Amino acid sequence: MKKPAMFCGESGTAKTVTCHSCFNNLDSDKYLVLPINFSSRTTSMEFQNIVEENIDKRTFKTYGPKASGKKLLVFIDDMNMPKIDTYGTQQPLALAHFLIGKSQLFQRGGDLELREIADVQYVGCISPAASGNNKVDPRVISLFSLFNCTPPSREATEKIYNSILEAHCSEFSDDIKACVPKVTQATMSLYFTVIEKLPRTPVKFHYLFNLRDLSRVYEGLLQSTVDKFSTKDKFIRLWRNECMRVFCDRLVDDIDKELIADNVLLDIVKEYFKDVEEQVCLDPCMFGDYRMANPTDDEAEDPRLYEDLGDYTIIGEKLNNMLTEYGYENKAMDLVLFNDALDHVTKIHRIIRFPKGCGLLVGFGGSGK
Repeated sequence: MKKPAMFCGESGTAKTVTCHSCFNNLDSDKYLVLPINFSSRTTSMEFQNIVEENIDKRTFKTYGPKASGKKLLVFIDDMNMPKIDTYGTQQPLALAHFLIGKSQLFQRGGDLELREIADVQYVGCISPAASGNNKVDPRVISLFSLFNCTPPSREATEKIYNSILEAHCSEFSDDIKACVPKVTQATMSLYFTVIEKLPRTPVKFHYLFNLRDLSRVYEGLLQSTVDKFSTKDKFIRLWRNECMRVFCDRLVDDIDKELIADNVLLDIVKEYFKDVEEQVCLDPCMFGDYRMANPTDDEAEDPRLYEDLGDYTIIGEKLNNMLTEYGYENKAMDLVLFNDALDHVTKIHRIIRFPKGCGLLVGFGGSGK
């Protein structure tokens, strides 16, 4: 139908992934994709510049994609993000309304030439205003065919993640394979409890938990290997670590951390894994894949096996040795790796070792970020 399409849904309902999956299946000889991410600081001028950089003049006043014979798909993500100005409008969306509705753009900074835009289609993603997001102008939405992306039910979510973990653990010991359904049930229980007990507030605006967090837990579980996780207690201990990294590390005060780490999570361990509770709940609980690392030796093999790193003594000895070896070829760094530093280094290393891993360190000035 060649009509603009828009996907609406809560954060974590795979709107962007769904769109990119469709784009990847398009014929590259016929289509070009231009992804644009709106933010609260996006201006109409920036939006227009991005579009104009990807089109060329065809005839007197007609412009189209730079590649002849191809159509340009403009994918606008987070369309609700631009800030609302004094007059209650969102300038990038006002420009999008004109561009999509009339297929025209005025030249800026010149003689205000009216340009016809041809062979360009538009796809957008927004989050509903009920989630605390900006409300999108209904006149803009009216230009799109709207699709609502709803999150899967608890039963469907549990089946999806359970199937993923069962496939991964097919070569593991029988006691680990037998506990896979309980791991999924325990993860679901923790996830929905966190959502219930830690709602998003103006002060804790980043307390936003969705399916991405469940995926991060399972991404960590999928790093396990048969030789490093031979028993049930080791595997459940890994599960506890991933839950703490994904959920507890985001919490900003001791009350919330104590609620989840020391109460909710331990209660779930007692309920689902009582037979290995003692081994699973031992602290410190830190996992990583740098135990065999030797970055100063180019010929050394690093299998990068994700495993329990042990206590602070073992981790401190490893990192101090690496720090000393680093000082042989570079300017020495006289650092004191106390327990909290070891903890933070391990957490950060875990984040950046995962695909598309990104971390944001929040703290006061001088706190060692």
